Amino acid sequence: MSAEAVYEKGKQLYAAGSLEDALAAFQQARTEYLQQGDATQAATVGNDLGVVYYLAGRRGEATQVFEDVLTTFEKSGDLAGQAKATGNLAQVLKRARATEQAEKYYLRAAELFQQLGQRDFEADTYRALSQMHLQRGRFMDALSAYDRALTAKGGSKFLKWFLQIPLRLMGAR
Repeated sequence: MSAEAVYEKGKQLYAAGSLEDALAAFQQARTEYLQQGDATQAATVGNDLGVVYYLAGRRGEATQVFEDVLTTFEKSGDLAGQAKATGNLAQVLKRARATEQAEKYYLRAAELFQQLGQRDFEADTYRALSQMHLQRGRFMDALSAYDRALTAKGGSKFLKWFLQIPLRLMGAR
């Protein structure tokens, strides 16, 4: 079976909820792409592999894979790959309570999604950052991040206006 076919099978297994089988398929596809010298496609598979590691509770392996694929995407200039891997790495770091690092990666992912014009992903990233700030009791930072999410999404004008009140009172706007 070709690397592409194994990768597709992995995506089907993932969609069906068979995480361990999806892991095996993604690992095999990634290895085959690397053997073929296609580092960018291997990184694309690796990004999916990292997500499955994360969902399977294997955060250390997920972190390592995301760091590896991020380096590959940076070398190849693949902004979309960088944005996804950066956002995924932020999520893993947040879960590991490495919140300062996670914040840095969330902000970078949002910036990359903005450059790509992917407003939905940019907004989702800012919402995740806002939620992390809320969990840490950083309410003004949470409001600010949520305001950025609304701006990216072109959200409710009334809600945006309402959120501006505390930001203006605190001098953030």
